[in-house]
Amino acid sequence: MKKTDLEKLNGLKIRSRMKNTDTPDRFAKASGAANAASGVNPLVAKLLKKGLDDKGNA
Repeated sequence: MKKTDLEKLNGLKIRSRMKNTDTPDRFAKASGAANAASGVNPLVAKLLKKGLDDKGNA
């Protein structure tokens, strides 16, 4: 077999393994619930407030 054929087969094996595995909880449902419970990041809230204040003064 050629090296390119071996690499192609390895890629297909990796793709099939990725398709058959579930998404870990840290990237799926658990992260969405954690973000919703925490609300808005304080830094983001501060920057949003500052941006709105700047637009009001301009």
